[in-house]
Amino acid sequence: MSTVSTKTQRADLSDADKPGVELVLDHYDRYKRRRWVFEREWFRNILFYIGQQWIIYEAGARRWRVRNIPHWIPTPVTNRLASTVNVIRSSVAQVIPVFEAVPTQEDERSVLTANAADKYLDIIMGESGFRGARRRMASWITLTGNGFLHTEFDTGPDTGLAFIPGQECADCGALIKPQDISEEMSCPKCGSKNLGESKEAGVTVPQGRLRVTSKSPFEVYVDSNITELEDQVAVLIVEQRSLDSVKRTYGAKAEDVEADNLSDQSLNYLSSLAHMTGSGGGFAGGRGGEDSQELVTLFRLYLKTSADYPDGVYIVMTGDQRILENITPYPFRFKTTQRPFFPLTHILYDDVPGRFWGKTPVDDLISKQRQRNEVESLYQTILMRCANPVWLIPTSSNPSPITGDPGLALKYTPVGGQKPERLQGVDAPNSVVAFIQMIDQDFEEIANTFAVMKGKQPGSVRAASAIQMLVERGFGRYGSVFDNMEEAYQQWGVVALEIWRQKAVFPRVQAIAKEAGAWQFMEFLGADIGDVDIRVEAGSTRPKSAAGRQMLLNQLFQWGLLNGQDPEQKLRIFEEMGATNFLSGAQGDVKVVAEENQKFLRWAQDAMNQINALGDQAPPPEMLYPMIMATFPIKGNPVIDHHPTHAVHHRRFALSESFRSLPEVFQQLFVQHIVTAHLPYLLQEAQTGLGMTGLMAGMLPASPGQDKAGQNASKGSPAQGGGPGGSVGPFGSSKGGQE
Repeated sequence: MSTVSTKTQRADLSDADKPGVELVLDHYDRYKRRRWVFEREWFRNILFYIGQQWIIYEAGARRWRVRNIPHWIPTPVTNRLASTVNVIRSSVAQVIPVFEAVPTQEDERSVLTANAADKYLDIIMGESGFRGARRRMASWITLTGNGFLHTEFDTGPDTGLAFIPGQECADCGALIKPQDISEEMSCPKCGSKNLGESKEAGVTVPQGRLRVTSKSPFEVYVDSNITELEDQVAVLIVEQRSLDSVKRTYGAKAEDVEADNLSDQSLNYLSSLAHMTGSGGGFAGGRGGEDSQELVTLFRLYLKTSADYPDGVYIVMTGDQRILENITPYPFRFKTTQRPFFPLTHILYDDVPGRFWGKTPVDDLISKQRQRNEVESLYQTILMRCANPVWLIPTSSNPSPITGDPGLALKYTPVGGQKPERLQGVDAPNSVVAFIQMIDQDFEEIANTFAVMKGKQPGSVRAASAIQMLVERGFGRYGSVFDNMEEAYQQWGVVALEIWRQKAVFPRVQAIAKEAGAWQFMEFLGADIGDVDIRVEAGSTRPKSAAGRQMLLNQLFQWGLLNGQDPEQKLRIFEEMGATNFLSGAQGDVKVVAEENQKFLRWAQDAMNQINALGDQAPPPEMLYPMIMATFPIKGNPVIDHHPTHAVHHRRFALSESFRSLPEVFQQLFVQHIVTAHLPYLLQEAQTGLGMTGLMAGMLPASPGQDKAGQNASKGSPAQGGGPGGSVGPFGSSKGGQE
């Protein structure tokens, strides 16, 4: 087992590697100082969480061990701390950020990228494993008060392979590999620019993908005197990976790397946790003999600047002091401003003034959990020693054995009229039970996990608004937590988008829902991203309950801010509550409307192409447009269509870029379809409370007036003919009943 220190460098270090090794070891030694005071508490919190609670810390050996307690003393563990941690962690894990992008420049590329940034972030979060890392990070934040998201671009072979064609010079026939092609796109042999694509000179390279992992505070080394991560000059990540994994990742660079099994307190803590259970498994202080896995310690130093490296440096070194990467200048910089950044995001539970490391309520619950265990042990001891019944046996009475079995027949020899006598035990004092109950109440007060947050009915409270107020009160304690997470996720979004922008040289293909309701496959390339800034929507990190949304909607109705007869608002309410399946006829009609929107868009584009193809030979508008109108593709059905759904989704399509890019005449034709085929039936539904779908089902007998309204509404609608005649048209009045 080896130990890394600045005083012990490998004897065969090359002159080129010595500065890098010395730099890494210097930061490692400096950042280790006084870390043990934090690591001790982080490890203790996790031990208590898994049920290892009868423990004591040895300051000399800097390790936790089981307390030396006589075997007859009970050591109960009713793990109230674990149940409290689970409630807190569930609240933290519910934080799902809603990202929004804003352009940083006034150019078209930046604006277009901002509009499409949500799709780029979907690609990034989908391929990077962000959701899983966020879930694991919630555990570290809750138990230690600190969590980290590490973002890197993985170019390993398991990310997929992509083929890059080379070039062939048409003049001299030279084959040029992609990495040898100059920026001037000229032949390195003869200087000719007459180049053509060549598969023969192509190469296959890893496609690469963005990868987000959750790092524990045991693995991150910083200057604890600096409170903000962005203000740190350097950050060191120390982690252990298997020897095979390192060799696969770094290839020829790791040929001579050997397993080091570094003796480091932080890594020993993590190794112990990997094999720790509630009943034991060993404590930190060294690895067990059974752990024979070959491990390599990796040191990743992110240095923005220093006296020896004014432009910064990024170094990856193994535990046996072999340099795998040494990149200078510092590579993690924003492309436009060249400002350096760390590919690491620090998330705190609670801030501590003047300290880098955060705090968690688990730190305060430890003493309460220990106190509860001791009082419960006392209670159990009292029951064992004092509450048991006692037999008084006179001398020479010679009773038969007292086994305690039911129906026991006891024989004895009376001596002076005396006989064995049973004395009742003494119960434990009621103050002990009351003390345990008080400790349990302290748990909820300290952690702010009241009954409503645990899913319990709070007494006689039944109203949704009252329950929501209690939930808000419960989450009030977490206001600073959610603010910290909102700020951290915003920083992560900026860093992740920047890394993907610079490194993702191969396009990603994803199916995107168009405004017309159809699907299209779009390519996303990192280089296509302009200058944008990522923000997290204010308040999006606050967990929202169904009861809270229901209370808000009820309040808006009472204030008159919502109109239940508005089909758009009605559909949005159903969508907000996740109950669109209760909207009669809506689900099937959404697909029909999407097909109609797409059909209209294709028809309009084809008509435009036909008109453009005719050029100067095109007939005059008074002859041309009636012919186009006759082929209008959408034919509504007044009885079968669910008119509120059709009207809402037609309107949403009309607000899209693809619709607004059409000529005015086509837009008017589409609006005319809404007015004639759906609007009259919307008015009928507003008056009767039931549409044509309900009339067909026999739920409400149709009155003569309603029949007449339906007949009048169907006249001149596109359902009765080929085009949207019988209403206001885009070319003024005509014989078709237009004004």
